[in-house]
Amino acid sequence: MALTDSLPVRGSQPRILIVRLSALGDIVFATSLLEGLRRRFPQAHIAWLAQTGFGGVLDGDPRLDELITVPRDTLRSPAALLRLRRRLTESRYDWVIDCQGLLKSRVFASLAGGATRIGFDSKEPGSFLLHHPMAKGGIDWDIAPEYRHLAQQLTGQEAPPPTLRVSDTIRDTVAEGMAHRGLAPGFIALCPFTTRPQKHWFEEYWPQLAQLLADQGLGPFVVFGGPADRGTAERIHPQLPPGSYNLAGETRLPELGGWLSQAGLVIGVDTGLTHIGIAVRRPTLALFGSTCPYTRGADSPLTVMYDALPCAPCRRDPTCGGQWTCMRQLTPIRVAAEALKLLKTP
Repeated sequence: MALTDSLPVRGSQPRILIVRLSALGDIVFATSLLEGLRRRFPQAHIAWLAQTGFGGVLDGDPRLDELITVPRDTLRSPAALLRLRRRLTESRYDWVIDCQGLLKSRVFASLAGGATRIGFDSKEPGSFLLHHPMAKGGIDWDIAPEYRHLAQQLTGQEAPPPTLRVSDTIRDTVAEGMAHRGLAPGFIALCPFTTRPQKHWFEEYWPQLAQLLADQGLGPFVVFGGPADRGTAERIHPQLPPGSYNLAGETRLPELGGWLSQAGLVIGVDTGLTHIGIAVRRPTLALFGSTCPYTRGADSPLTVMYDALPCAPCRRDPTCGGQWTCMRQLTPIRVAAEALKLLKTP
């Protein structure tokens, strides 16, 4: 029996709030939960609470009735907390689903008044704020395993892989941007940037990879990233084959799904942009080293390169002294060969 079969509902259809504040990749993965809930409860009111700077990736998603974004420092402002509490209480949600499992996400979930609170069990404090703690489950090698497992526990139905829906407005905006640059669909998207140094591929590898692919007639190449990535992107871009573009910091977060949906191939490290490429169903080549990779469960063609060294996955505790051997040995020649094979996948 699905958990939701036994949960109280005030009206004819449930009012549901999903709490996943950050980060970009996890919000993308949690769309498996969103899709699972929407399929099971097509007439439900579904809202999402996210942190400003991350929630925009869901802007315009037709599966959502409401997107609520809050500044990162909301917990430090009593006035902001009171405003949020008033808004959430007035919305009269039946169920609040905390799929982050942090103290702060549990606190936000608790602001929704009389709603039944469901959330991931974890070592974080504040478990008493949940009515139904749920163990994380799923198979590590699947994409978004914990969110798909949670969706199945809640709905009694198998949840799909992560999916981002690109609105017509975003598609039109991206089409204008591409036309302005003379860029056609089918470009190769490069997603080099992430927040942890042990997840980066080496900066000098990206131009080498692009040249190897250009020698096979592929391209042009477009670099994607956020405002903080501009400096590195400006070093990489001039070394790419002629006709390449640097869009790092030039695209709004809601537009990223639209841009990557036009790519012929997405190549990236373990970062939110790579996950977006998968969520918009584009062929994606993902480079993993220090983190445990997903290798199956995507709807789009996917190749994951991961050598599984004895020290991997080290996650946040690397032991290589900054050598990043796991990423270094994913050489441009190896990556180019996998990219060519992926593009030949039916």
